[in-house]
Amino acid sequence: MKHTQILQTVLDYIDESIKNELNTAMIAQKAGYSSYHFSRIFTKTIGISIMSYVTWRRLQYALYDLSLGGKVIDIAMEYGFETHGGFTKAFVHWFGFPPSLCRLRLTANPPMKPNVKMFTNKFSGGNAMHPHIIELTPFSTVGYPSRHKSENMKENVNAPTFWDTINLDYGTILTKLHDTFTKSKHFEISMCYDVDESTGEFSYILGRGIDNPDDLANIQPDMTKVDIVGGLYAIFSTPPTAGSFVQTAQNTWNEIFLHWLPQSEFEYDDTRRDFSYHDERDHGWYFGGKLQIDICIPIRQREEEIRKSQLRINR
Repeated sequence: MKHTQILQTVLDYIDESIKNELNTAMIAQKAGYSSYHFSRIFTKTIGISIMSYVTWRRLQYALYDLSLGGKVIDIAMEYGFETHGGFTKAFVHWFGFPPSLCRLRLTANPPMKPNVKMFTNKFSGGNAMHPHIIELTPFSTVGYPSRHKSENMKENVNAPTFWDTINLDYGTILTKLHDTFTKSKHFEISMCYDVDESTGEFSYILGRGIDNPDDLANIQPDMTKVDIVGGLYAIFSTPPTAGSFVQTAQNTWNEIFLHWLPQSEFEYDDTRRDFSYHDERDHGWYFGGKLQIDICIPIRQREEEIRKSQLRINR
């Protein structure tokens, strides 16, 4: 049997045993080789060691389960990770963002069946997305946040359809906010924050962006100020679209977390907040009436080199 056929058998075996104990000796025995010899064959063809591949594959399945609403600690244990911290560290290493964001941001599909032809030792191509990487100046958003609970938060957060569910007249509110803060440029911030993963509770605000300090003196007692501390951000513009941009926004979130971050030299900085940025493009004043927003992701440089030894998959 050719090496390609043997490797395909092994990849299928790993998937079939993904929640069971696996080690190099067991996998090499399935291939009919010694551990040493098969390890060399596997690494040369797939691009990483056998057990690194097993970890990566387990995390692929875990990512999908997390996107369905599973709890991090439960899924970590299910896929053989002994601690929450160890699981999170491995997850961030491979994907570039913490597992807690899966429930909130992703609509993932089940992992595709592995195929030896998918893998290569050399990375060719690159990220299809080309965000602007900027050092963001700190600013604030002011508005009327509300606390909510949802079993499927990602269908609601940062989406205009959510506005109709929380008994706030955003048209009137935003007009009031813009009339109150006249010295800042025109933009709004849509943001989910203070997420409690265990309960599904979170705070949501669609507020007036404040970038002129003079406006801060006009904040009224019933308003809430939320600060964006600035720092390094990746800015992704959604494709201009007619009508609601809910689906294009969700597609953009998926592309960021499933493709751009895993292949990037950056990782998500969970000490800061992501948000959606709305300006004149959101009102259809450009692109022939089509709508566009920016999704803004806090990032930091990865500590390790750009994972030259990690798995690279042609997409």
